[in-house]
Amino acid sequence: MSTVRWVWLASLLLAVSASAYVSWIPPHAVLVQAYPLNATHFSAYVNNTTVYIAQDGLSFRGSSAEAQAVMQYLYSQCRYVAVDVLNATRLSKSAHLWIADVYCSRDGSMWLWLRWLPLRFTAYSGYVQFTNATNATVITPVGTFVNYIPAGWYLDPATKAVFKIPGANITLLSYVASLSAQLKALKAELERSRADANQTASLIAKLEAQVAALETQRQALEEALRQRESEAAALQANLRAAQAENDRLRSQLAQLKAENDQLKAKLASMNQTLAGLNAQLSSLKAQLSVQPTSGEEGPNPLMYILPAALAGVIVAFVIYRKKKAEE
Repeated sequence: MSTVRWVWLASLLLAVSASAYVSWIPPHAVLVQAYPLNATHFSAYVNNTTVYIAQDGLSFRGSSAEAQAVMQYLYSQCRYVAVDVLNATRLSKSAHLWIADVYCSRDGSMWLWLRWLPLRFTAYSGYVQFTNATNATVITPVGTFVNYIPAGWYLDPATKAVFKIPGANITLLSYVASLSAQLKALKAELERSRADANQTASLIAKLEAQVAALETQRQALEEALRQRESEAAALQANLRAAQAENDRLRSQLAQLKAENDQLKAKLASMNQTLAGLNAQLSSLKAQLSVQPTSGEEGPNPLMYILPAALAGVIVAFVIYRKKKAEE
């Protein structure tokens, strides 16, 4: 048997065992604003007439001290008063006497039938009828009674039914109370099941929302991954192009270095040639400075060769410098 079933059975047994009837007023009783006048009479003012109300079948034969104790009890118990008038007598033009069943209540939760006062005070005399009521428990202001209960009107708190004992079918009332307890327990179990279902539905909705949010995040991450992959492919292509360009530039640099080395060698050779020519030129200038001038002698051919050679060296040097500047 499930735990929920055990809980339901426990609540049912508790409800049945705890069911009890409370003393009440008859449905036809009338509320009046009455106050205790003495141990047996109340007074009220109804329709501009003073009314004295006495409980039928009740008399008081106590001492003044007992009467004082009774009055204190009635003041505390009779905040609310209801009467079921049995006989009305006109005492004068402005006064009436009602013989009635009088009911008092402190707070409206249960009612005291004044016919039961002999059960509370020995100074009262009056007949109180008791009846057998198997498995019945009644709660009254004068005590709690089980199985053997005073006759009167009672309320079943479970069904809100008002009934009279003797007269009511206690067995049927007990059965109805049992069914009412079962119904109450079933309603409580239904409410718990509904609460559990609502909680489960709320949890499912929350989990579905979380799943939807995670799915959105997954799609966003996949899109970001695709973009990153595209960017990585583009970067790899750029890297390969840069590497190819780097290789090309390296090859061109090696070629330029080789050409530079060749030019350096040519420059060195030209410098040597220039140095030799300069030496020859200096030598020729020296020879010319010591030779006598003769008007008959023709021009010396070295005067034409040397400037031409010097011009060639200068042109080669200029070309070399220009290439160095272009590098």
